[in-house]
Amino acid sequence: MMQIDSAILATDKVICKNISRFDDSERGLLSQNILSQLRNFVEYIADKVYANGSDLDPNNYALNVEALKYLQTRGDLRFLHQFHELLQKSVSHYTLDENGSERLMLKYYEYLLKIKIFLNDTYGLHVLDNIEDFPLDTDTELSEYHEKIAEKIYSPSPGFSTSTYSDRYYIQKIKPFF
Repeated sequence: MMQIDSAILATDKVICKNISRFDDSERGLLSQNILSQLRNFVEYIADKVYANGSDLDPNNYALNVEALKYLQTRGDLRFLHQFHELLQKSVSHYTLDENGSERLMLKYYEYLLKIKIFLNDTYGLHVLDNIEDFPLDTDTELSEYHEKIAEKIYSPSPGFSTSTYSDRYYIQKIKPFF
C-alpha cells in the first residue's frame, strides 16, 4: 500500500473510531476530536490528488504546499480547496469549546460527505464508513420539521399544473439538511 493511502486511511480510522465510541450526549467532545483530525485528512487527500497515482511522503511540507496550490487549479475539486480554507481559519491552531465544535461539524458535514463520495468514485478508497452515525439531529422537533419539508418537496401538490408565469426568483440562502 502506498504511504499516502496509509496516511489517509489512518486518519480515517481515527475519525471513524471516534464516531463509533460516542453517542448523542457527547456530540461536543466527538466534534472536538474529529475537528482535530480534519486538516491532516484534507491535506493528505490533496497530496493524493497531486501525486496522480504515484506515491509520496504525506508529511513532506513542500509537497503539501504544492498539492494545495494544485487544488486551486482544479475546478472539479473546488470543494476540497474551500474546505481546507475553512479548516485553516477555524481549527488550525485553536481548540474550540464543545459548543463551537458542534456547530462547525454540522457545517462541515456536507464537505465530509463529498469527500467520501469523491475518494470512493475516483480512487476506490472507502473512507468515513460510519459518517451517517454522526449525531446530526439531536432536536426531535427540528427533525420533524425537516421531514415535513422533504415530504412537500418530493410529493407534488394536488391539481398541479404548469404556469406561464415568467418572473424570476432568486435563492437568498440555502440551508441543507440530511
